[in-house]
Amino acid sequence: MEKNDANRQQLLVEMMSGVQRTENGREGLLQPWRRVAAHLSPLIGESGFCALLGRARRLVAPRFGWLSTSSSAKTIDALIENLGDCYGRQSADTAHDGNAALLDTFTRLLAGLIGEALTNRLLHAAARGDGEQKNAPEHKE
Repeated sequence: MEKNDANRQQLLVEMMSGVQRTENGREGLLQPWRRVAAHLSPLIGESGFCALLGRARRLVAPRFGWLSTSSSAKTIDALIENLGDCYGRQSADTAHDGNAALLDTFTRLLAGLIGEALTNRLLHAAARGDGEQKNAPEHKE
């Protein structure tokens, strides 16, 4: 379990490595979310992704209150745009830190639902920016 958790953490670092801590880095902060959504929504559906992101936002709200959501958005695109609006109202460092905490919380929840190995495979594909791989071979970890 610790090995898979470390792998997941490393994949999150890779996904965030290209994100600049600049005032106009909002789009960079949203890119990992778009990639994860593209790989995950075929498995759990749009409503499943939205529910998981909403839960993650509620869990990080005590540390990053500005991430708490009152949005009634029901689509992935609308939720990601709402997230971008939240980032846009923060300093670059605060937005970056909040995004990192949200990604970590989201992937921990995801791992609890679908397992660490599958979560890591999805994150690996998202970090590389791969398209969906149908019938990808199973990898045991």
